[in-house]
Amino acid sequence: MVKKPRMVRTFARTAPKSQEKYLVDNAKKLYEDPFLIFPDCSHDSDEKYFKKLKKQIEKVYRFRDDEEKLEKLANKKGLDGAFAGTLLLARSGKAPYLGVIKFSTGDVTYAQRGKADKEKLLAVQHFDNPIFRLLAIKDLVAKKNLHMYSWDTGYVCTGRQGKPPKEFLDFLQTELGFTNNNDTIVCPHITPEQARNKEYLPRDYLRIYWKSASLSIALCESCTKTTKNTMFTLSKYLLQRNLSDDFDIDVITQVGKHSEAQTISKTKFLSEYLSGRITDSEFIKKNAKTHTEQVQQGSEKIFILNGESYGTDSARFINAIQPNTYEKPALEFILDKVQEPLIVTNTTPNKILEKYWEQYGKDYLLSKVDDPTMVDSFFHLDDTPSNIVQLVDEYQQRQTILTQLPRYDRLPPLASFIDSVARTYKTFGEKNTLLMIKKRPETPKGKSLAYAFLLAFGKGTDTKWQYSKEEIEYGEFLQALTRKLLDAEPNHYHQVFQELLTASGSSETLISQ
Repeated sequence: MVKKPRMVRTFARTAPKSQEKYLVDNAKKLYEDPFLIFPDCSHDSDEKYFKKLKKQIEKVYRFRDDEEKLEKLANKKGLDGAFAGTLLLARSGKAPYLGVIKFSTGDVTYAQRGKADKEKLLAVQHFDNPIFRLLAIKDLVAKKNLHMYSWDTGYVCTGRQGKPPKEFLDFLQTELGFTNNNDTIVCPHITPEQARNKEYLPRDYLRIYWKSASLSIALCESCTKTTKNTMFTLSKYLLQRNLSDDFDIDVITQVGKHSEAQTISKTKFLSEYLSGRITDSEFIKKNAKTHTEQVQQGSEKIFILNGESYGTDSARFINAIQPNTYEKPALEFILDKVQEPLIVTNTTPNKILEKYWEQYGKDYLLSKVDDPTMVDSFFHLDDTPSNIVQLVDEYQQRQTILTQLPRYDRLPPLASFIDSVARTYKTFGEKNTLLMIKKRPETPKGKSLAYAFLLAFGKGTDTKWQYSKEEIEYGEFLQALTRKLLDAEPNHYHQVFQELLTASGSSETLISQ
């Protein structure tokens, strides 16, 4: 049975006037009607369970005007002693000192009279509180296997049959703050059908099935951030011998639907949860973590991202992590080879590539580049896999361009310099091209061309001091043609190359192979 708020310790303090008045007023109500402390019974036959207790209360009630007798009766430990002490409170009309019981839900006060059990004193004096009045008869419930339901406007015993009244279920729906639809209480992110069928959803969720009420409760992880502990909330308002026999409690996770997770006990962390030591959200997270660990230890190929399972569908998984155009083919190649669970949270395409780069990275590069030496160079670059696959992709594109460019045999020095600069740019990009420009011919024409290429890259200002006035002027004249050659498509390369060579002062005529 779920424990009621556990007593930690008690102490006394001077009674605030408002609290004193509340306790005295309740005592006076019991002075007029002693059976207010008992629940209604849904069937007349269930009255027999309270017959003995009621006789004890009737016996005390006969002496309601005899303070001396009440003082003696108040020394009893049971419910009758608590009732006698409360009648003394009604007669005196004051409670200058209050006892305080500290519960996990907060402090609760009661008037100290006699030697009755403190919880029973508290229950009698708070008979109008739907939670604390249950403490008066919890021993009887356990002994006779009864079912009690207590709410703001009702207090009912259904005997040995668990059958919560509709009014009680409506009250619980209000307490939980979610929609009740066709015997289900669900948060906005779960439909009643999904809750009843225990469907696997993109969101992990808590599912509670209350057998006696034929009621399903389903709350997703996001919504449980504000619910505290739903079972603890429910259990505060009812009493029965074994709640765990009447409630099926599950955490339904995306990971849990896979075969490796099917063997996980459904009662994992259940004792912590039922005792109120962990919240709904913590209960979900703990079980989800256990499911994940179980799947990770298995051999089934599964892709799971942020708790959502993609099964073996690597394409959907890859799209979910949003790779760029360079990362996507690398991920497709590598994840096709992976034969183990891949379970990640808040990851990036590069992190996935890094995880498998040593194992499959070189194979991917070899699938893109035919030259093993070049592959080794790329593979051992001190860079991220994401950057390396981009470099390889760009290299491929440039190699394709180079195969389409015209070929020349025995170019003279000036023409060879122009061609080398253009081909380096188309193959390796600007950085390597700037290094190639430094290898210029040390002639006025060569230096003018070098300066023209630097201007084309926007780098002329930094190196202007290296050139003469004439070389600078000539370089400025050639700048537009150098830029045109760098950007030239393969079918226009020869024509632009010849134009630049001629403009630089050479009389050579280029012949391509």
